[in-house]
Amino acid sequence: MLQPDGTIHIAWQADRFEAIVVRARFRPAAELDAFASGVADLALLERTLPDLRSALRKRYPGEFDLITDEPASHPWRVIVSFHPPRGEPNPDPW
Repeated sequence: MLQPDGTIHIAWQADRFEAIVVRARFRPAAELDAFASGVADLALLERTLPDLRSALRKRYPGEFDLITDEPASHPWRVIVSFHPPRGEPNPDPW
């Protein structure tokens, strides 16, 4: 489900983590849904962070960053941020 901050949260109880947060800035909601669905499919099978990272690299080579969020007061999360789509650079007006 799309969160107010534009992310999708996936419950994932593995390696002491409690959730995966999927971000896809500057992409339409349909692409975010597709990415999150792909991440969720892999998370069902991969139960460790290194295995999940490896599976994501195979499916989405060079398209994302994966970091962990381990604050003392909140549940531990894995954050998967998909890179913005390539675009045309802003032309030099001079």
